[in-house]
Formats: sequence, structure tokens, C-alpha cells
Amino acid sequence: MTASTRRPLPLALIVDDDATFRMLSRMSLEQDELLVEEALSGEAAVEFASSTMPDIIILDLQMPGMGGFAVCEHIRQLPHGRFVPILIMTGLDDVDSIAQAYEKGATDFIVKPCHGLILSQRVRYMLRAGRTMNALRAREAQLAQAQRIARLGGWEWDPSGDRMDLSEAACRTLGILPGSIDPAQFSYLACVHEGDREPVIKALQRARAEGTGVDMDHRLIPRDGAERIVRLRGETQTDHHTHARRLVGTVQDVTDERAAETKIYFLANYDSVTHLPNRTLFLHRVGQVLASGAGVPDALLVIHLDRYQRICEMHGPRCGEHLIREAAERLRQSLSSDLTVARSSGAASPMLARLSDGQFALFLTDLAAPEDSARVARNCLDALRNPFQIESTSLTLSAYIGIAIPGTDGTEAEQVLRNAGTAAQSATGTGPNRYQFYSDAMNASLAARIGLEQDLRSAIAGNQFLLHYQPKVDILSEQVIGFEALIRWQHPARGLIAPAEFIQVAEEEALIMPMTDWVIRNVARQQRIWHKSGLAPIAVSINVSGLYFRQAHLAAHLKELVFAEGGHPQDIELELTESVLMTDAESTTTILRELKESGFRLAIDDFGTGYSSLAYLQRFPIDTLKIDRAFIKDLKLGKEDSPIMRAIVGMGRALQLHLVAEGVETLDQLAFLRLQGCDTYQGYLFGKPLPAHQLQYLLQDRLSNETSRTRDRLRTRLAN
Repeated sequence: MTASTRRPLPLALIVDDDATFRMLSRMSLEQDELLVEEALSGEAAVEFASSTMPDIIILDLQMPGMGGFAVCEHIRQLPHGRFVPILIMTGLDDVDSIAQAYEKGATDFIVKPCHGLILSQRVRYMLRAGRTMNALRAREAQLAQAQRIARLGGWEWDPSGDRMDLSEAACRTLGILPGSIDPAQFSYLACVHEGDREPVIKALQRARAEGTGVDMDHRLIPRDGAERIVRLRGETQTDHHTHARRLVGTVQDVTDERAAETKIYFLANYDSVTHLPNRTLFLHRVGQVLASGAGVPDALLVIHLDRYQRICEMHGPRCGEHLIREAAERLRQSLSSDLTVARSSGAASPMLARLSDGQFALFLTDLAAPEDSARVARNCLDALRNPFQIESTSLTLSAYIGIAIPGTDGTEAEQVLRNAGTAAQSATGTGPNRYQFYSDAMNASLAARIGLEQDLRSAIAGNQFLLHYQPKVDILSEQVIGFEALIRWQHPARGLIAPAEFIQVAEEEALIMPMTDWVIRNVARQQRIWHKSGLAPIAVSINVSGLYFRQAHLAAHLKELVFAEGGHPQDIELELTESVLMTDAESTTTILRELKESGFRLAIDDFGTGYSSLAYLQRFPIDTLKIDRAFIKDLKLGKEDSPIMRAIVGMGRALQLHLVAEGVETLDQLAFLRLQGCDTYQGYLFGKPLPAHQLQYLLQDRLSNETSRTRDRLRTRLAN
């Protein structure tokens, strides 16, 4: 052993008032390679040990002042003095002192006077024993720490005496005071949850009878009243002489682990907002039912909430969570009635799940007939029909339901669910709050829609759109005063596609956002071209969807697009429908004011087809009211009165709004509108939407008319 790795020499403290004994003892111990310190009194010994605890103390009992007994007591009370070996020196006939010394904490004794060799051997033995005990205590401490971390303790059950011993670690782990359980009366069972007591008894008895082990979880309610889940494990040990069996094992607190496992299972199989089964668990359970081959009529419904994602974008995720919880509760309540489900004994109840953000699934079993699922669908639609009150906002949702029948519409859970989803998508085209049974033709329709969506994405990337402009005409002078920009899709294979075929898909897939940006940029660019050509500025109106209108910082975004193309906001009019404006009218007012302050003109499009509050119409900073073509098409001068049309025009004029009639196609319609005092019209009577280059003559005529009117006004001033 090198000097650097050699263990330091043990330190011995000799406490004796006899100088000769101290000298002889020192000589013997130093020969055995011990470091030796001396203390002439008990007080000196305590003082030394307080600062430096020796590895062994050789202590004389009879000393002036503080005697050996007191020294022993003081040493044991010091921080590191509990386990230091103390060798007591006493006379041969002083038996009482030896007994008392042990009581005060002495480790061993030696008769005084003694031979130096005996003393050194006794000291070496005690040092070796002390090191062994220290190592044992260190291992016990490590084991105790490991048991505390693992919440693990030991137990032993002797069935012959019905005795069960719990280790201190087991008591601590289980929240039981050590010694509070009577080992003679197998009273551990008294702490076992009443519902688990019988299984625990049977498991222990079976292990003993069969010589097997036990491994089970059970609930425990210890004296502190806090319910825990523990894992009880044990093995059978047999006495080869008596053949008696006893069980030895461990008990571990696994409450946190089981709670974590439960949480993980929940997160993997349930929706965190509604606590309904998620898609994974729903498909698993439906698959189990279908695999059982019960042969009873079943139905699978997919319930789609329209506009849910847009509501979340407009009002925030917290509002969306509140709404989806309320929708789930309404659906639960609608299923509480058994009017449509003819149950047999033990039949499973309807299973409701949340598939995605705004989509639920419902699996019905034991129907009297598959067609009865339609009545359930109607009940669900009725439950969702009433407005949802989210804080101070009232929101109305439309729902669509698709129904697929297992067997007829598929034999696998995934296939049936997919077909029900296809039917729900098909129902969206039949009007709000509708349901639809699946048919094979729907897959072809869905494939066409998916193809259209993919082509639309390619069209955005490949700039396949173009703009047509429909003139707006002054109803008295017949002069063009503006245009409405209408998007067209120049499909590479199908040719020119009207917006009615692709706008809905664009809105559903949020493709309307980049498309509207494209329209605004191109309108601003075209206006700049007209201005450079010397044509007078003319306003162009652009349709804005609800999704686009509700984006953050709309006014700033629009100004950036217009200015980037050299346009001017005052030359652009934004058209919004009543339904867009009346969705959260408070925030709508703020957005409209920001747009107005940025210079944009604002119009209500298709007025009369939605639901408007007259109070809000007064508050909205609107410039133009566009009367929907539905009120124009049946106008016939001199034949029938149209009180609704007269009321709309009268209201618009009372609110000092510019009135535009859409869809004017006949002279009778135009004459009626003139008599009522409408300002402007647009429609096929004057002209169809045309590309910008075909409008040049209209703008030039307008410019010449403007020049002529300016010249006339100048002559009038000079004449006066």
C-alpha cells in the first residue's frame, strides 16, 4: 500500500489520572501503529472528544472530578459519540462498577492493572468490531433510504400463531405507527380496505396451502385515514423439521404509480375536455362489439359541429372548451331517454365519444331496427339547436350527422366510422341541422371533393385565378360609378370555374385566406394601372368572408397589402354579409371602426337574407347597403306592390346609406327601383362581369363624361 492510499492510523484516547499507566499504555498501543492522545481528567477527555472524536477511548472509572461514568454519558451524547468504542478499566473485584458502566454506555471492560499485550489485542479487536458495525450501519442506512424512496417495507406471517410482523420501514411506508399493530392478532387485515379484505385473506391462505407466492394490489386504510394502494408480495418458506409454512414478503406503497398509470391511461383513451372516450378507445370498443357477432341492429353516428373551429379562432380556446363541454352534456342528456333503443337484458348503453375538435361519434346497440337511429339523430340535432350562452355571447351552431349501419356499410370499426364521417360531410350540403345515411355514391362525391381541394391548393400555388369586374351603375345617369371584383378559377383541364363551385371548399379548408389576399393585391394593382392610364379613380368592392374578417390585426394587414401594390384604401369597398357582422357584434363594431379609420369603405352584402339588429346597424360605420337579388327578381312595375322592398329602401335612406340593388335583369325592375329612390344597381341588364381589359371603354366614357361635367360647371361659374 502506497503512502497516498494507506488508511490513516486509528486514534486512541487514554483517559487516566495515573501517569505511569498512561505511559505504559501509550507504548503498547503505538507499537501496534495507533496514534495515541492522553487526557488527565474526565473534563479534559470530554473537551477533546467534542472537537476531535477518537476511534477508541480507554477510560478509567476512578478519577478525581468527573468520573468515568459521567464521561461515558457525556461522550454518548456528543454528535459522533454514540457508537465510538469505550473500553472501561476497573479493578478485579469491582463487578458492580462494570454493570453500571455498561448501563452508562461502555462497550467492554478490562481488569486493571493489565499486561500491555492484552490491552493492545483488546483494543485491536474492538477497533475491528467497530469498523464492522459502522459498515453494517451504513448498509442499513442505505437500505432504509432505498426503502423510503421505493416506499417498501418487509413483513412476515406465521400462520401457526397467526402472527404478522411488520418492519419499521413497512409501518412508516404505510403510515402506521410502529408497534400499533398487534402481531399476535393478524390485525394488518383491519387496515385493509373492506372491499379488498376477503381477496387478501384468500390469497394468503392459498399461498400457504399450496406453497406458492402471493403478488397482488389492494387498498389500505391505515390509522391516518388516507387511503393508499399497496402491492403485497410474498414467498412461502417451509421449516424442514416441522414442515410448517410461513410467508415472508414485502409491502410497497404504489399509490402514486397507480395514479400515474391511471392518468396515462386516461390521457391515452379519453378526451381531456369532455372526459368522453376518444377516437382510439371508441374504435376499440366498437371493434369488440362487431367482433362478438351478436347480430343485433347497431348504428354508428358521426356528429359534426359546423363553424366550431372558427368560433375558437374568433373567441379563443377557452370559449371553445366551454362550448364543447356544453355540447357534450346536451348530447348525453338527449341519450338518457330509451324511446329509440329497445334494450335486452344486459345490453350496453349508447357510447358517446369525441373524435376531434368539433366532432363526436355515437354508437347505438340493440336497436329495434337500424332505421331507429334516425330518431336518435333528430334528438341530437334538437339538443344542439338552441343558442349556446358563452359568457356574454350567444352563439348558434349548426350540426350535421352521418349514419352508417355495421354490416351493410362495413364490417370493421374503422370502415364503419369512416363511412359515417363521409355521410356527415354529405349532409353539410343539404342545409343546416341535417342527417344523412351513408350510401356508396358518397365515396365518389367525397373523392371529387378531395380532388377539388387538392386542385385548389395547386391553383393557389400556381396562380391560376383571375378577376372579373361587374359594373355598378348610377340608377339615374346610367354612368358606371364602381365595380365588384369577382374571382374566377382558370383550371388547366376544366377551364373557367365559377366561385360557387369552390368557395365553400376554400372556406372549410381556410384556403380563403390566401385567396382573399390575392384578390386584394390584384385589385390594388389594377387600380394603379387604371390611374397610370389617366383614368379617374373608381371604387372596387371585394367580398370578405367571416374567417378572413375575424383574423387578428385585419386593418393593418389590409393596408399593408394595398400600399404594397401602390393602391389606396379609399378606393376599396369591403363587402360583408349580415351573418358575419352579427357574429359577436361587439367585436365587429371595433373591427369595422378600425377599417373605417384606415380609409376603407364598408358595405353589407346580400342584405335581407340574414338576421340583423337595427340597433347595431345604426352603430356599425357602414357606407353601403346591397339589397339581395332575392328581393329584386320578382319586381314588376305597376302589377304588384312590394312592401318589403319599399321598407328596405326607406330604411337605407333613413340611415343615410348608399343603396345598391343586386341582380337587376329587366327594365321593369330598374323602373321600380328608380321610383323607390334606389341609388345604384348592378346586374346583367347593364352587363356581365368582364376581365379588366374589356372594361377600358366604360372607364373612358366615364372619364369623358366627368370632363364634360367639369367643363359645364366651369362655364357656369364664369357666366355668373
